[in-house]
Amino acid sequence: MNIRYLMSYISRTLHTFVRQYSLCGEPLEAVCERRDLTDILQETSPEYKDTGKTIISFLLGHSNSKIPMIFPSEDSVVYACVPAKCSIFLIGPVLLEHCSEYLYRLPAFSYEKEWLASLYVCSTEELIDKLLLMRNLFFDESITSEETILFNCVKKNVHYTIQKEFSDILFNNHEHTKKHNPYDREVREMSGVRNGDLEQVKKSLAEDYLGKIGTLAKNPLRHSKNHAIVLITLSSRAAIEGGLLPEISFSLSDIYIQKIEEATTPETAILLGRQAEYQYTLLVNEVKNQKNNPGTRGDLRISRCKNYIFSHLHEKISLASIAEELYLNKNYLCDLFKKEEGITIGEYILQQKIHLIQNMLIYSNYTYSEIATYFGFSSQSHLGRQFKKMTGMTLRQYREMYGVHFS
Repeated sequence: MNIRYLMSYISRTLHTFVRQYSLCGEPLEAVCERRDLTDILQETSPEYKDTGKTIISFLLGHSNSKIPMIFPSEDSVVYACVPAKCSIFLIGPVLLEHCSEYLYRLPAFSYEKEWLASLYVCSTEELIDKLLLMRNLFFDESITSEETILFNCVKKNVHYTIQKEFSDILFNNHEHTKKHNPYDREVREMSGVRNGDLEQVKKSLAEDYLGKIGTLAKNPLRHSKNHAIVLITLSSRAAIEGGLLPEISFSLSDIYIQKIEEATTPETAILLGRQAEYQYTLLVNEVKNQKNNPGTRGDLRISRCKNYIFSHLHEKISLASIAEELYLNKNYLCDLFKKEEGITIGEYILQQKIHLIQNMLIYSNYTYSEIATYFGFSSQSHLGRQFKKMTGMTLRQYREMYGVHFS
């Protein structure tokens, strides 16, 4: 194996030092492809050599695991130990975006602001990805990111605590005759979403039971946010099962969850969750009432075709690219789509683009030219002709009649 190349790659992607030591702690190799970092360490922090030696000595003394170990400081400066069969790699320093939950910690050191500002900032996911790349190349049995997070971030007694509290809550609920709302109510509620039946959803919510919603957090606001997020998650999956395109469902879920996280009262969070559930139900109803109903037409290839189209609506979509994605012959795909949907792929693409453009005209202040460019039309006039052909209105007429006016 070309270890020098591997060290160089890790150094370039994390923009930091990568050092290799023997199992006895003897230095073997050191790589830092980022020249300015070396200069900064030497010029702005003359004492860094002593601090660095202390850190390295500490890391080597604690690197006794076959799983990569991550050591953050109070300032979010992070070093990591990566085991290999006959050596140990030390990676760092970098800065982590979030590192409050880590089990292992570096000794307390004071760092100069200029030195901290020079370090590369990365996410936990990015760091672990590089650590596992290096570690798994040296061992036959691979370690996963979940195992690495569990080893570095989760307290060892957390499983015991969960099981104990689970037993306690079951006992207490039994003693005080406390119950959750019945599962069959949730089934009826999600069935309403899946079928696009808003009345069924509302009837399910109006059912009266002695049970209560489970406690999802000790803080009332956090509890309501979690409850709303669970509701959106269930509704989004039910909507997909009802025929809504996954990309639409997931995108709507992302927006609602972000808004829920911004909520400042429990009532607002729950209201947003319920609004999302109703919107999913109405979207499924709209899908099922269309002539080209993906909920009743069963070819999975057509669903995949539509999902690909929706994910690339801002581009000029070619039939060849769709056929390549689905591993189908172009002519066969065209015939299959026309047979299943009653319209051509080109007509369907135009329909979907016009539908999204209607939303943009209502809810955004983008210019007509910007909208045309975003959706891959050759010009504003080209978009205008196609839009009027499908809606009977010009872009300006539609915006003036339905648009939200921005101040």
